[in-house]
Amino acid sequence: MRVLARRPVTDPAELATVVAECLGDLEPGLTLLERAPGAGEVTVDLVCVDEGRRLVLVFCDIIAGPEIVLRAVEAAAWWREHAALLPRVFPAAGLEATAPPRTIVVASRVSDRALRLIRALGPLGPAPVECRVFDGPDEAVVGLERLDAGGAAGARPREAPPAPAAAPPAPAPPRPDATAARAEALIGQLERLRFSEVFR
Repeated sequence: MRVLARRPVTDPAELATVVAECLGDLEPGLTLLERAPGAGEVTVDLVCVDEGRRLVLVFCDIIAGPEIVLRAVEAAAWWREHAALLPRVFPAAGLEATAPPRTIVVASRVSDRALRLIRALGPLGPAPVECRVFDGPDEAVVGLERLDAGGAAGARPREAPPAPAAAPPAPAPPRPDATAARAEALIGQLERLRFSEVFR
């Protein structure tokens, strides 16, 4: 068993570089479009597109607090208001302009205050991810852990569980056969006849 030593990352820009190199591990199909562009007055660390051609804004920090959560919400709101600019700013990406952008916050540690705010924001909040870098025998090893945020907007939509199979309809009771009906009527007549014979 080999124990890996953790490599301290103290600069958000360095963390953004690490994340940019392992986007496929952060989310399969995630592709980098641009680094450090602006969204109004907010700087986004990584602008990406996912498999569904949806804009994904990634924010990186060493310790994620409420401030970076609010930055992510503000940037997403700016792009929602300026969705018509997407084909002009990223012409080759084929972005789906009608879909609201998703946001992800990556940090060495996500604080409890940030998680509380993300949960309070619900669908408007970013998806929180903790990133740790270790010194491997040949190269750095990166660990990414998605935290439970109670349905944040940045999380990939979960596939709906299959609907339970409908119970087969109960078989209809068999219709009485005409012959059986005549037989029952005949039996009834015989019973009445026997009853009357007893009291003669």
